[in-house]
Amino acid sequence: MGTLTGLFWNREEARLRAGWRVAIFWLGSFVLGFALLRLRDAVLARRLIEVYRNPVEAALYLLLVGVPLLWLLGSRLLDRRPLGDYGFHLCRAWWADLGVGLALGALLMLGMFALELALGWVTVTGTLATADPGPPFALALLAGFVAFVCVAVQEEVVWRGYPMKNLAEGLNGRAVGPRWAIIVAALLSSVVFGLAHADNLDATVFSTINTMVFALLLLSAGYALTGELALPLGLHFAWNFVQVYVLGYYGGAARFGASVLAVAEGDPAGRRWTGLPYGHEGGLLGTGACLVGFVLIAAWVRRRRGGVAVHPSLAQPPPGLAAASGAD
Repeated sequence: MGTLTGLFWNREEARLRAGWRVAIFWLGSFVLGFALLRLRDAVLARRLIEVYRNPVEAALYLLLVGVPLLWLLGSRLLDRRPLGDYGFHLCRAWWADLGVGLALGALLMLGMFALELALGWVTVTGTLATADPGPPFALALLAGFVAFVCVAVQEEVVWRGYPMKNLAEGLNGRAVGPRWAIIVAALLSSVVFGLAHADNLDATVFSTINTMVFALLLLSAGYALTGELALPLGLHFAWNFVQVYVLGYYGGAARFGASVLAVAEGDPAGRRWTGLPYGHEGGLLGTGACLVGFVLIAAWVRRRRGGVAVHPSLAQPPPGLAAASGAD
């Protein structure tokens, strides 16, 4: 009986083992997401058009993730660690990382677009595009901004902030040190993140694999190398917002209400590179952008911190709890 209990319970820390904490957290996020979908179908879809429904739905899910899931279930009941330890130690360095993430996400997306345009793989068919019928351009753009901010925050919490922290801590022991514990945690969370996006509109096997690469090389790496969610959060938001609301990919104004540019496919021979009709995560240019982005993240970390290495704080237990004698 004691051995069975030990599979679930860490006696030294008097709490569930890391794998079970993450499993419960992810299950909670799924349950809350399913409940929100039911609410959307029953209430929101009947009262709001999609352009306005998206930010309301995203904000509600962020509220559910932040309060009952992360703060009450994760931080207070399962983990007993401060909220800041999930990547939110707000300080000058945190905000600087956020700015770098925003700039990097925008530049990578604009760089791919410029190359596609030069090679004739896409064409610009208009500017300041709006849906017809639809809301005014400025309101649609503001709705998209709010929606993607909420999506970036909640996805970084659900797929990196909580699980990577706990998995790295659980794996860290005599057999696996903190460096490899963090790397394995990044790999695991990135794979699950990619699978969670496998049912997106127009998704393919390659787009799913490439989303795992995107998560690993840009988002998980940004978290692992800085110990904070600022850089991946900024990059995640800018990547999505620029792709949809600035460049008009992934349905553009017809689907989301507005886009600064209206983009159409040019030479279909470039699809393996552009990823269309899915988006840049479905093409080889997206893979290349992830590699370039990883190098630039490493260069930023080296400049700010004097070296490039995973941040050891990700594998540490909460303050006041003794480290486990072995891996979880």
